Amino acid sequence: MTAQPTVLPICTVQHDFEDVVKEVLDGMVPQETFWVSCYKFGEPSVHGKATAALDERNRNLLLYRGCDGVNFKSHGKASYSIACPALGIDKTRISVPKKLYVPPPDVHKGQITAFDVAPDGSQVATGYHDGSVYIRTAAGPSMSTPISSSKPHLSTVTSLRFFPSSRVLLTAGVDFALTILPADPPESTPYTTTKVTPARTLRGHTRAITSTAIVARGRNVLSGSKDGTVRLWDMPSGSQIRTLAAGSNHFVPVLAISSGESWDGAAGSADIQEEPESLDPREVETSGKVVFCALQDGSFELFDLRNKRAVFRSAPGPSGARAALQALVYSPEHGLVATGSASGLTSVYDVRALGTGPTIAFRRNEAPIEDLAFVDFTNPEGITSPRVGLAVATEDGLPLIAAMQPSGPSVHAELVGTDCDGVRFVRVVGGDVWTAADDGIVRRYGL
Repeated sequence: MTAQPTVLPICTVQHDFEDVVKEVLDGMVPQETFWVSCYKFGEPSVHGKATAALDERNRNLLLYRGCDGVNFKSHGKASYSIACPALGIDKTRISVPKKLYVPPPDVHKGQITAFDVAPDGSQVATGYHDGSVYIRTAAGPSMSTPISSSKPHLSTVTSLRFFPSSRVLLTAGVDFALTILPADPPESTPYTTTKVTPARTLRGHTRAITSTAIVARGRNVLSGSKDGTVRLWDMPSGSQIRTLAAGSNHFVPVLAISSGESWDGAAGSADIQEEPESLDPREVETSGKVVFCALQDGSFELFDLRNKRAVFRSAPGPSGARAALQALVYSPEHGLVATGSASGLTSVYDVRALGTGPTIAFRRNEAPIEDLAFVDFTNPEGITSPRVGLAVATEDGLPLIAAMQPSGPSVHAELVGTDCDGVRFVRVVGGDVWTAADDGIVRRYGL
């Protein structure tokens, strides 16, 4: 049965409220206020304030008092919650970044247009409108010199993906090209940035590339494009192996792709079990793999990489640009695929029953969903947590982690810190959630 969308509330706080709090702790002012706002789509918003003041007896203890319809509490170091009785919001966790990655002034490029974190959590890669790519160490200070840079594209970089080794980076751009960049970290922290050149450039798309995926260990990669194709590439030779036409062979523009292991009885279709007509000798570990594609017409499509056939396609959305699916992520471990639309709708499907529609669907407002990433929650002793969550990046700069529970979705945590800047990317690596925003800053949050 198709789930009806749940409207999730929004709780947000002044982006620099921790700086305000620090002024009180440092004794610069006896108390200070900051704004707190709560929203629920279709209902009046609540704009209140919170006051931070030192306890009269214990001058190391900071007390918070909410007013004008909001409650604000501290639960220890860098742990906060907001509640709003008028909107039925009960103690929503507020997660502040535990680290910021701010580009030095001499390499500040403005809006981040592509982003990834190495699987081992050691490096962060960012791409920009001028075609440049910077790689920096994740262990360095907040404002550190990038360890390497390159300009592999003529204009906007649209996708970055580290290989499983964390030592090679796949890039893609609006110039129709993909490139392979070396990403070996230096033995010690560099004081200068090493300029690197692409080891290989792949060409074949006829419109901007929007998304990429690594197949297994990386001998083959996938790319999706606005030309309506998903292409399978051979890395050693830089050649194209196969072109898949998206949208039931109608070449509907592809806006996002996500690949991984297949599952038993995928999509309930016998097509996924059929043997391929012939296996190209350049293919490595494509058998047993699938790729999901988010399409501009609001549908998503599933291809079996074994036989190169589409085995499922959802119904297109209503006509208009707002129907487009802009984000998609597939989790073989959980048997789930999630999509995010340009109208703010997030939908989660059980891959074993794709034809029945989403099992969970939610929205917060009508701001476009920019990126998605599944989250595995740990369960500390005595604390009940949902098994899986979904990190959501949004154009309105209000990213969140949603909890996927049998009773329905809920807000697990608000990821605060941006000042009305769109958050375009989200990754979950090493037990942390990483975001990249239009202000050029990468933020790292603990789960």
